[in-house]
Amino acid sequence: MRRKLSIFLASLGMSLGLGMSAVGAQADASEDLSRLLQPLGSISGNFRQTLKDQKGKTLQKSSGNFSVQRPGKLRWQTGEPFPQLLVTNNKQLWLYDPDLEQVTVRPVDNRMKETPALLLGGKVEDIRGSFSVESKKGAYYLTPKRASAPFKSMVIRFDKQGLPETMTVRDGMGQTTDIRFNGLQANPRLSSHMFNFKPPKGTDVIRDE
Repeated sequence: MRRKLSIFLASLGMSLGLGMSAVGAQADASEDLSRLLQPLGSISGNFRQTLKDQKGKTLQKSSGNFSVQRPGKLRWQTGEPFPQLLVTNNKQLWLYDPDLEQVTVRPVDNRMKETPALLLGGKVEDIRGSFSVESKKGAYYLTPKRASAPFKSMVIRFDKQGLPETMTVRDGMGQTTDIRFNGLQANPRLSSHMFNFKPPKGTDVIRDE
């Protein structure tokens, strides 16, 4: 169950001149999504997330707060029932579990670009290279281009102010994580210290190279 949480913590057309091809629609959807994300150099706020099984049964609920800053900096903190903290400075990633007094440290690689939470703080130009994007009724549907990506599909919706409102992620087992954002701040000033992590004394450090 904890590994599910760390996914966030460790996303038209007619023809004959009246519309566009499916490829063109995907390109336009990708560009539209990029235009929404481009002004957000940083963002912070709160979230509530619900994990559901293949039949829609709720398995777990949790909440927390997050901050992201381009390029690739993320702080994603989940509270009860399983507190976790994921921090990355775009070079190293720390996944801290206070209950276990354990932190896993690993280098950031290209796979991190496909992490749903980092979509909000990664390089906007990476979207087209990493995802197929479609738009429908104000929602953006993203499918990773790599079969080994950490999730199978994602849907993201924005509010009238152009801020992320909800995100739904489906994994390879058919389970979904629904995330609802609130209290968002666009382009806040964020200290670089937020995106580094010093383990508390006595913490076991596991290095995953």
